[in-house]
Amino acid sequence: MALTCPKCGRNVPDDAVYCPYCKHGLKPSASTMNVSVAGILMLIAAIASLIIFLLSLDALLEIYSWYPQLIAQKWILYDQLFTVFSLLTFIFGLLAGVLSLSRKNYPWFMVAGVLCTIVSGGIWVTSMLIPNYKLSSSFLYYFLPIFLPSLLGTLLVFPRRIEFK
Repeated sequence: MALTCPKCGRNVPDDAVYCPYCKHGLKPSASTMNVSVAGILMLIAAIASLIIFLLSLDALLEIYSWYPQLIAQKWILYDQLFTVFSLLTFIFGLLAGVLSLSRKNYPWFMVAGVLCTIVSGGIWVTSMLIPNYKLSSSFLYYFLPIFLPSLLGTLLVFPRRIEFK
């Protein structure tokens, strides 16, 4: 006896978890929480990077009033990298989070998720290159709130293509 898909109305095999035609979930186990958790993780990375963006933009605009010129010239490159990387991480993280929570457009989620992860890795690496860096600060302020959530979010969604519309 074949089941009928409630979305497209076609007959599907009894043991099907998803409709082979429209990919609609036929059983309660079809939709997992992983995609929703991934979306939340991506939004966490986006919000954390927005905070870093605002702080680094403020630092960039005021750097010469804080430090003598020679020290400011040494730090300005790092502030510029933080500003650019954090803005890109915010954009890609926000896009990936929205696509994941709405379960729309898997390929674009993967592009945004991978780019968010790569650019957030750039923030973390930059934090380790700054003069007088501390590994504990880099881990606490850049790895945990920005890089790790974006990496986990992307990895959680990677095997869940079928859950996207």
